[in-house]
Amino acid sequence: MSTPIIDGDSHFMEPFDLWLRYIDPAFRDRCAQFPISDDGTEMDIVIEGAPIPRSESLSTLQLFGVATGYGQKEHEGRRLGEIDTHFVFDQGLEDMGERIRFLDREGFDRQYIFPTLGLVWEGLVEDPALAAAHCRAYNRWALDATEGYRERLFPFGHVSLRDPSAAVKELELLDAAGVRGVFIAALAPDGRSLGHTDFDAVWDCAAQLGMAIGLHLVVHPHYVGHDWYRDRDPGFMFLSMNCIQDPRMALTTMVYDGVFERFPKLRVATIEAASGWVVEWIDRLDYRFSYMGHTSQMGRPASEIFETNLWVSADPHERTLPFTLELLGDHKFFTGSDYPHLEGFTDPVRRTRETLSGLPDTSLDRILGANAAEFLGIG
Repeated sequence: MSTPIIDGDSHFMEPFDLWLRYIDPAFRDRCAQFPISDDGTEMDIVIEGAPIPRSESLSTLQLFGVATGYGQKEHEGRRLGEIDTHFVFDQGLEDMGERIRFLDREGFDRQYIFPTLGLVWEGLVEDPALAAAHCRAYNRWALDATEGYRERLFPFGHVSLRDPSAAVKELELLDAAGVRGVFIAALAPDGRSLGHTDFDAVWDCAAQLGMAIGLHLVVHPHYVGHDWYRDRDPGFMFLSMNCIQDPRMALTTMVYDGVFERFPKLRVATIEAASGWVVEWIDRLDYRFSYMGHTSQMGRPASEIFETNLWVSADPHERTLPFTLELLGDHKFFTGSDYPHLEGFTDPVRRTRETLSGLPDTSLDRILGANAAEFLGIG
């Protein structure tokens, strides 16, 4: 039997009224809402009854056009200001049968699915109880949406570190429902490292349940690099280039603060953060650990932690990927489509094969499927 091919990074486009329908009634008047202007040309993001200030460089409708514009930049050659935004309101993105047809067209057997709107509200909702309520609502919806499809569609739950006790309860509920992985936002809750002991109960629960952790970027105003443009909005290109560094920083804090010493069975992957940085990251951490490790909570070099606890989602077209695999091996990396986002990669299986054409079939099997399955702990 051949190794299943897995799309290790894709997204829902959740319905805009998800939280109005699914959130606990006590939080309904404060939940994330996305009202459309009367003429249908703009949207707002409303949190706790107040609209979030709109970006100077990208309208909210364009932002969600980015979230639904799969194929437009590659197949159609469209630039950001030219994308067709009518897909924002395409209910077909909620059709899991259509998602299965996408998998069949692209040659995927399975798909890991992360939120989209969750990448937006997580950086805006600061109240821990409200954040936890948003997670519960999303998880209920995701399980409902994929019911009957979960042999091939693997929704990642969403838990927020803003309320660790609620996160533990949600992990237990997700585990009982058969969910094998959760999305954790790559941001610093209240300025704390993801390695802070305040979050140990979450990592302990995930490790005991065998629940995989996917560190995924989110859109938030304090992304890595934002301090360089406090005087003006640098535009979406700068944000999109730099927020992918947040999962790397989040992972660094977990390593530096000894999370994997305290919870040696915890499995973590960076998602949508590329892979070309990993070799330099390991080399830099190992070198400094050799003479400054005693000033951190690390008990062993990053290269050893990488071997036992970490995985990386790579982009199908990364030119550095063959060299990264040559240096670090073929057992820790997988790829994905980022469907249905504009930044997603069309023909992802074919492109991965082309990028890694010099590797043996056994290595391709690992990167196209086996490594992603090992990360999630599925056969």
